[in-house]
Amino acid sequence: MTSRAFTDTAPIDPSAIDAVVFDMGGVFIIPNPVAVCAAVTAAGVTLEMSPQQAHDAHYTGVRAITDRLDAEHVDETDLGVWRHYDMAYFGSVGLSGPELETAVAARDALRRRDEVTDMWTHVLAHNIAGFAAISTVRPVAIVTNNIGTAEQQCLDHGICQLSDGPLPKAAAIIDSTIVGISKPDPAIFEPAISALGTDRSRTLYVGDTVHADVHGARAAGMPVVQLDPLNLHSDHDHWRLPDVPALAEILG
Repeated sequence: MTSRAFTDTAPIDPSAIDAVVFDMGGVFIIPNPVAVCAAVTAAGVTLEMSPQQAHDAHYTGVRAITDRLDAEHVDETDLGVWRHYDMAYFGSVGLSGPELETAVAARDALRRRDEVTDMWTHVLAHNIAGFAAISTVRPVAIVTNNIGTAEQQCLDHGICQLSDGPLPKAAAIIDSTIVGISKPDPAIFEPAISALGTDRSRTLYVGDTVHADVHGARAAGMPVVQLDPLNLHSDHDHWRLPDVPALAEILG
């Protein structure tokens, strides 16, 4: 689905990485295009999206959040920030004017009713495969801003599990709602680092956003790589890669 080209001038030194911690949303799952289109169509705007369009729309929305949070000192957990994601997301698939506003309002209404679980169900299979490969050469864990269902989502989507079994074994699955801490607060990474038993400076974090993931991991003293498959953050100085398989290749 994505380019395998490395998108940063500062390569990751695999010998400096002892473990890898992953975000979930934007790494393994993104909003399901079928569910998104159904919500928008129910609001009166006919919309169809292919999986590739949904993939690109998500990362376009992420860039819009970056721009907004660079300009404002607010947190990604502020639901108002997601209007900018939605504007870019739906704009990238051709909506404009009143139709765009209607689509944004429909998505915002679902988000404010906490009806988001059914939205974030489109699996990025190539990234899950890359995660499985990495889990054979480095211990792994999950740290995610979630609604209390991260462990079950990992099972449902075939990502990982905490016990021995058919899926890759994670040292920890840290869910912000369960622990009561959200990224970018660096404290959310502590349980995962403790479970892995690795030094934070040698524990790589993988996420898709700048403010929650890059800033949060850096504040925790961790190296970090942003998944940026459309190469939309070339004006930033942190490590970026197009996908998890590209990281798997680097880590051997």
